[in-house]
Amino acid sequence: MALELLAPAKNADQGILALRCGADAVYMGGPQFGARQAAGNGLADFEQVTREARLWGARVYATLNTLLFDAELEAARRQAWALYEAGVDALIIQDMAFLEMDLPPLTLHASTQAACDSPEKVAFLASAGFSRAILARELSLDDIRAIHGAADIELEAFVFGALCVGESGQCYLSGAICDRSGNRGECAQPCRAPWNLVDASGQVVVREKHLLNIRDLDLSDHLEGLADVGILSFKIEGRLKDADYVKNVVSQVRRKLDDLLQRRPELGRASLGSVSQAFTPDPTKTFQRGLSTYRIEGERQPMGNPESGKHLGEFIGAVRSIQGDRLVLDTTADLHPGDGLAFVDGFEVAGTVVNAVEPRQLFVQDPSRIRPGTRLHRNLDLHWLKALRSAKVHRRIPVKATLDFPEGALRLRLEDPTGLRAEARAPGDFAAAREPEAAAKALQEALGRLGNTPFELAGLQVAEPRFVPVSVLNALRRDAAAALEAQRRAPRAREPRRAPALKLNPLPVRGLDFSWNIANQAARAFYERAGGEVLEPAAELQASLAGRVVMTTRHCVKYELGWCHLHENPEPWAHLPEPPGPLFLENGPTRLECRFDCARCRMELVLCELQGQG
Repeated sequence: MALELLAPAKNADQGILALRCGADAVYMGGPQFGARQAAGNGLADFEQVTREARLWGARVYATLNTLLFDAELEAARRQAWALYEAGVDALIIQDMAFLEMDLPPLTLHASTQAACDSPEKVAFLASAGFSRAILARELSLDDIRAIHGAADIELEAFVFGALCVGESGQCYLSGAICDRSGNRGECAQPCRAPWNLVDASGQVVVREKHLLNIRDLDLSDHLEGLADVGILSFKIEGRLKDADYVKNVVSQVRRKLDDLLQRRPELGRASLGSVSQAFTPDPTKTFQRGLSTYRIEGERQPMGNPESGKHLGEFIGAVRSIQGDRLVLDTTADLHPGDGLAFVDGFEVAGTVVNAVEPRQLFVQDPSRIRPGTRLHRNLDLHWLKALRSAKVHRRIPVKATLDFPEGALRLRLEDPTGLRAEARAPGDFAAAREPEAAAKALQEALGRLGNTPFELAGLQVAEPRFVPVSVLNALRRDAAAALEAQRRAPRAREPRRAPALKLNPLPVRGLDFSWNIANQAARAFYERAGGEVLEPAAELQASLAGRVVMTTRHCVKYELGWCHLHENPEPWAHLPEPPGPLFLENGPTRLECRFDCARCRMELVLCELQGQG
């Protein structure tokens, strides 16, 4: 078992950055069909990243995880082959149409959008030829343990980043009200918008709050528990995030994972190279909406962040009074000129910049929207950000060196931990050293200068100490290191696609409604061959979803407001009396009925007819 740290890559530069920060694998979107329209990459980008990944023995996965329409099937098939030629190691897919295609011999990973949320579903996917399932983010350790026991398949879990409030792959809210389907990579994120909570009489109970917005995920302190229940790939969300986020979060999770591997070396590492960083990672300093462990322990906990769906940063204090540009705070703040401040004004996030700092006092550029009682957050720590951006990150592969003197020559051999070897020679006769200890030290120093290479010297064996000019040793070291690096970057054999079982495991249900996301004839044929009865096409092919469940979520507005009769909320964000009867969420013309499935601890949102329409 080898544990893998899997990082997002918005583009080739961020993919290479993630690898050098210690990622064992990266995932990127191709030109099309990648579930993040704003994070597509050309084939040249993949070639660049796969060459870098091979150096470290790391992998590159391509996302092809949108739903496909019939007219797109051939283009998707061609893109799969082009990505194979570009060197990727696996395809991440949602649409079962791919299983009916002539695909390249590549490993297939079932996207979290394929609703990998139960032992029955994951076992079915394993029997269909998937090598890995990317699990739904709302699962607990007990849920994952059950899946691991039921399915012979690699398991991947998200450990950091944004959470979809809806159950993975089965949220239709954006498509239904914005005509932008999340399963097509176009999600407009209406869940991050402000909503009104309305009772049966039309009375607004909560006005203009981000009632569906939930905090981001941070399971970096739960890696060992996840490994013990069967997770081998630890995934960071963020193909739309910037380079600061990638450098910071990958470095943080790498440190945590290395600590685990040092205590539990039997778990193993999925790639080569130790990483050193000249900065201290801090996930609270880059984009996050508040961090949580979500459902990993199985217990319900407060998850909502009703103030904002954006990055507010770390809370620093509340404003006691204002005089011009001078703010008096209720606590001492460790701030610096140039830091960015964020605060909520109504239902919008506003901001300003710190000009000067005194104990409990700040002088800011624009105080016009700040009032006594305003809660201030630092969403840009200028000193820390400068340190992050300027800090060098080094990844080095340990190599063993052997220096000997075949007749008429000097030879240096380098060997990496996988047994890969390279050598360089220099002609000449080299005399025995008059001072063997001094000569041995000079050889060690000259051959250990691997700082401009991806290697570090882990040991040197010298046949006998002889005098060798430093210029000769330097050239020999450079040539041997370059030869070994070229070998490591060269194309390698990749793991082939797993053969499907002669008889597929049964589907969890036989009748397949729109939530099975069947948007083309190939996917329909696959499910019918698997014994399913397709009752209706995907939501994207429906004329309307009015009256249908457009989101199922573990997040519950009743619980967040302290109205749950089964689970006590230790920190409700408001203290309001519970209204009788049904509840509704409203935003503009959109009205959603909240239905509460307390037996399963779920909330369902049902789309009502748009107001003003029949």
